Amino acid sequence: MEKEVQINKIEWTESEYNHKEKNPDWYWTVGLIAVIGAIVSIWLHNYLLAIFILVSGGTMILFAIRAPQEIYFSIDNKGMTMGRDFFEWGKINGFTIKKKENGSVLLIELKRKILPHYTVPIKDIQVEELRENLEKVLPILELKESNSVLFAEKIGF
Repeated sequence: MEKEVQINKIEWTESEYNHKEKNPDWYWTVGLIAVIGAIVSIWLHNYLLAIFILVSGGTMILFAIRAPQEIYFSIDNKGMTMGRDFFEWGKINGFTIKKKENGSVLLIELKRKILPHYTVPIKDIQVEELRENLEKVLPILELKESNSVLFAEKIGF
C-alpha cells in the first residue's frame, strides 16, 4: 500500500485575468480594423471571412468591457481545484512557478492531449509555501506560458 503524502491545504482566490482599463481609442481601433477587414473580405467575395472578422471584433470588445470573475483555487491531499474543475494529483504531470512583474503564476501540465497547460495566478505571499507543498506530490518541469497567453497580455487582455 502506497503511503499518502500529507500537504497543507492552501486556498486562494484570484481574478481570472488582470483587467486593464482601455481608453475609447482602443475600442475605435478594434472596431475600425474589424470593419476594414470585413470590407476587404466582401470585396474579395469572401463573405464567411467578413462575418468571422466582424464577430471576432465584437467579441474582443465585449470581453474588454467585461470585468474578470474571481476564481477559487485550492490544493489539498487529493488534488487541485481550479474554479469548478478538480484535478487529482495522478492526472497532473508537473508544475513550475514563474515570477512576473505583476505577481507570480503557477504553470501546470495535465496528462491529456487537449489543453494540457494551465496558467494559475498566485499571490506572492504564498509562493514558497505553495512550491514546498507541490514538490511533495509533483515533479518540477520546465514549462513556459503559451504564446497565446503572452500575446493576449501584450494587446491588453
